[in-house]
Formats: sequence, structure tokens, C-alpha cells
Amino acid sequence: VTHDIDEAIFLSNKIVVMTPRPGKIKEVIDVPFGRPRSRNHPDFVLMRNKILEIFDFSDEIPLSYYI
Repeated sequence: VTHDIDEAIFLSNKIVVMTPRPGKIKEVIDVPFGRPRSRNHPDFVLMRNKILEIFDFSDEIPLSYYI
């Protein structure tokens, strides 16, 4: 379990993206890379960007709401 996208890609065969409160599975992504993996490989960067796009922060409650 990690909150670090790079670490998840580097170590995992499968990544599960969850929603915030309540935590539900939003998407399951297979990591198709063999080992050893390089964080500088173009496919690694593309996978990171794909995962970041899954997180839709546009409708999230602003942090100031909780303060």
C-alpha cells in the first residue's frame, strides 16, 4: 500500500486507484512493464500521467473547508 504513484508503478503489477471518502475502488490498472524497471523510461512517465488523469480534483472539497 502506498500513496506514491511512482513507487506503485515501480513495485507493483497492479495499481488500484481509490476514491476519497468513502474509499471505493475507482479503477484497477495493470502495470505491463517487466523488471528491472526504470523511472526514466518513457512508458513509465506515460503510465504516471495516465494515473494522474484518473484523479479528477475539479469537484473536490477545498482544503479550507476542513480548517
